[in-house]
Amino acid sequence: MSAFSRRKFLKISAATVTVASGAAAFAKSPAEAPKPTKAPTKGIQRIPTYCDICFWKCGAIATVKDGKLWKVEGNPEDPLSRGRLCPRGTGGVGAHFDPDRLRRPLIRRSDRGKEEWAEVSWDEAFAYIAKKMHTIKATYGPESVALFAHGIGGTFLKHTLKAYGTPNITAPSFAQCRGPRDTGFQLTFGEEVGSPERTDIKNAQCLVLIGSHLGENMHNSQVQEFADAVGNGATIIVADPRFSVTASKAKHYLPIKPGTDLALLLAWMHVIVNEGLYDKDYVAKHGFGFEQFVASIATYTPEWAYPETGITPDVIRAAAREMARHKPATLVHPGRHAAWYGDDAQRSRAIALLNALLGSWGRKGGFYTPASMDVPGYPYPAYPKSEKGKVDNPGGRYPFARESITTGIREATITGKPYPVKAWFTYATNLMQAL
Repeated sequence: MSAFSRRKFLKISAATVTVASGAAAFAKSPAEAPKPTKAPTKGIQRIPTYCDICFWKCGAIATVKDGKLWKVEGNPEDPLSRGRLCPRGTGGVGAHFDPDRLRRPLIRRSDRGKEEWAEVSWDEAFAYIAKKMHTIKATYGPESVALFAHGIGGTFLKHTLKAYGTPNITAPSFAQCRGPRDTGFQLTFGEEVGSPERTDIKNAQCLVLIGSHLGENMHNSQVQEFADAVGNGATIIVADPRFSVTASKAKHYLPIKPGTDLALLLAWMHVIVNEGLYDKDYVAKHGFGFEQFVASIATYTPEWAYPETGITPDVIRAAAREMARHKPATLVHPGRHAAWYGDDAQRSRAIALLNALLGSWGRKGGFYTPASMDVPGYPYPAYPKSEKGKVDNPGGRYPFARESITTGIREATITGKPYPVKAWFTYATNLMQAL
């Protein structure tokens, strides 16, 4: 194969520019330009739906042409996503028609370690699974089945496995993403921050991002609201070891040492409390244990935080004063993928406490109070109560965990302690990466 020289590349580039210029000139000649044709509508349906590739559930419209999915685009009637989808959403057609996508059930017909699978009917697959579940329940008890699920479809499997009798139900995203964060907010406000988060970004006058990259992720409506906030003149404060897209929009960029976020949060709270910059009326009305809290942060000065974080005291103070200046419309974003260094629940708790000092919980430009539709529930019998408890939590070692811990189920499956786990259900999750 001949070498592709720089000279040849420049020649091709020049030719490309020439062709493009000629095409543009042709397009400007009405006499010679082809007449526009109306898009065919026969056999085309536009079906409102939503995107389930992630948990944001953006409104979408699926265009079906001759009975086959043709295009997925945003639904302009969705007040959150506003007619836009991220690349994963618009790429949903490719996922639907991926040649490696399984179309029918497969059952292993050989020993483990050999990739020999037989394609079977749905009836045969259901009968096979039901028989296995019956045998496991009769021999070991219903707790010996575990479920790892994600996405809206996982809701129905969770109901099924709870009715079966197992408490060992989880999503890897709990322990590795939102669990520590939601635990911190639950301990502070008595409520989780939710998913998607209840953040009023577009109305924030000051947005604080510590470990969050709103300009670089796929959380559609938050990215749009971040752009709205910047366009509205909101002050952006970013603490990140890396100069990210969001950092490029910041008034205050703090290049923090990795793993020292908690120290910075404590120093910020110290400044706001000791300079009397917190929302006194809000804290007096909603706070509990404020005196003990003040005593607990007494030593966490910006000077203490400097060698920990690498951020100078004057920069720490300037950022804290900026937050307080815009309260209660200051939003310290709770972030996602919150499992980092082992202090994650406490770090998230510090973020929640900082928001409490600023009075942003339940306020415009902070955290809104979500509304819900009054949908009547469907009556069904109570779930059976497990006699053994969660397999990942012997002795209550995770007292604040609302869901099972993925690695705890893995450990119990390997060791058989505190009791054996004999079957896993997985739905919309990649355990080879999650474990």
